[in-house]
Amino acid sequence: MIREEEIKAAVEASPLLGGCNLSVSGMNVKYCHKGQIVSDRQKNEEIIGLVMEGSMDVYSIALDGREILLSQLERGDCFGVVNLLTNTEFPTVLRCRTDTTLATMPKSQLLAVMEKNSELALRYAGFCNRKMQFLIRRIEFLTMQSGKKKLVQYLLEEPDKGRAFGKNVSRDELASILGISRASLFRELASLTKQGLIALRDGEICLLRPDELEEILYA
Repeated sequence: MIREEEIKAAVEASPLLGGCNLSVSGMNVKYCHKGQIVSDRQKNEEIIGLVMEGSMDVYSIALDGREILLSQLERGDCFGVVNLLTNTEFPTVLRCRTDTTLATMPKSQLLAVMEKNSELALRYAGFCNRKMQFLIRRIEFLTMQSGKKKLVQYLLEEPDKGRAFGKNVSRDELASILGISRASLFRELASLTKQGLIALRDGEICLLRPDELEEILYA
């Protein structure tokens, strides 16, 4: 049984909701299994979801039916907030990467708090701004023709990874993120390894000469 204190701790861990004195009394807790698809609608009501424990993958579905991995949600991350002020559905799929615990609340509840809390409203505007920038970068990224440039840009742009990647992302998932085939991914990894620009160690991709990797983007 999840205690109210645990929900409050998850809310405070949220970059969007933390520090806004948001009441958790109207929140429900939902347990989801690994692989389960999650919706931002619950009993015909639009909801906001907050990841308390576990992680989720956010996918976009291409016209040919391919799933393109956009991002991952971890503890403190929210979903269902981008279309908070519109009735338009955001065309993404949420799938639990692990067993996941969510706290949910009606969108109307968050809107009511936002009307009275200018700090939360400004924080939400910043959240949407960052999401727009992210989507613009993803569009630019996915329209690149070169699989090698897609891989290099991903490796150079991923933040806070200590220049090592791959422990939490499988090769199939990385190929999905890049929008290329698994065979193309392995071919480009082998090429960059042969050039001495990266090294593959214990399932991780380690950047050896990031400055030279960056030159590939402008070649």
